[in-house]
Amino acid sequence: MIYVMSDIHGCHELFQQMCEKIGFSEEDDLYILGDFIDRGETPIPLLLDCMDRINVYPLLGNHEAVMLQCVTGLPAEATFDTVADFYTEEGIALFSAWMQNGGAVTLSQFLELPQEQRMELLDYMKEFRFYEELTMPDGRRFVMTHSGIEGFDPALSLDAYEPDDLLNARPQQTDRFYEDRTLIFGHTPTLTYPQLHGRAEVLITDTYINIDCGAVFHEAGGKLACLRLDDMEVFYV
Repeated sequence: MIYVMSDIHGCHELFQQMCEKIGFSEEDDLYILGDFIDRGETPIPLLLDCMDRINVYPLLGNHEAVMLQCVTGLPAEATFDTVADFYTEEGIALFSAWMQNGGAVTLSQFLELPQEQRMELLDYMKEFRFYEELTMPDGRRFVMTHSGIEGFDPALSLDAYEPDDLLNARPQQTDRFYEDRTLIFGHTPTLTYPQLHGRAEVLITDTYINIDCGAVFHEAGGKLACLRLDDMEVFYV
């Protein structure tokens, strides 16, 4: 079976619950469309868990992109209290924005890792792709990105877009994408769409599917969603 999740945001326990619910095994494949980290309580354990699973295929989210910019090159002696000493003025601005967007828990847990494990994790994250294309045995075709596609043009190849176009797009419910394949993404929690009236549900249109149901906002009704592509069944925890 082939599954898709997105925007787990450090909710490692929810991820484990979902894997149990769907019966995820070594015979299955799972695509995670970015934003593993920040905001939730256990972002680094979630990343390490996924890194150890050979059948989990990660895409880069905007949160991982910022983390990589902020922690790559930090010396082994850097701690949470001293990390700002190692940034340039430009780096401080990016670092501050990351902290304001839920990055403190991620940075703290990352800096608690031994230096060798830090490097292994960064090497893993640097391999995250911006998009995936998939054709099912029955001929159905899917494109997966973190956030949709900003400035979508059906004549453009996915390689022609800028990273920001795939990391920070905010599609509206009326937007349309490919006619011969379905675009799957996260990034914008569906419970923020006025048309869904605060319901955390996977949004399915005739050209795209948004699977970010706001897992980290669980107390406000958010859920972790998982889409099984084989039969298009949706699971929630």
